Amino acid sequence: MAEDIKVPKLGMSITEVTLLEWMYGDGERVEKGEVIYTVETDKSTSEIEAQSSGVIRTTGEEGKQYKIGDVIGSIE
Repeated sequence: MAEDIKVPKLGMSITEVTLLEWMYGDGERVEKGEVIYTVETDKSTSEIEAQSSGVIRTTGEEGKQYKIGDVIGSIE
């Protein structure tokens, strides 16, 4: 069963982030704990780790802004 990749809450006042870079391409295998993408807020840049292992499916586009909780991909 696929697990959604959602933009995590990064701070009390953060409501949007910019997806900077996917570390893996669509269809590549990732392991739990590996950094799978980076995001930028008005205050910092953060690396986001995979919450499970499997094949990554990316739907979020680099350079676009997303709200906290938006689904930007999945791990199958």
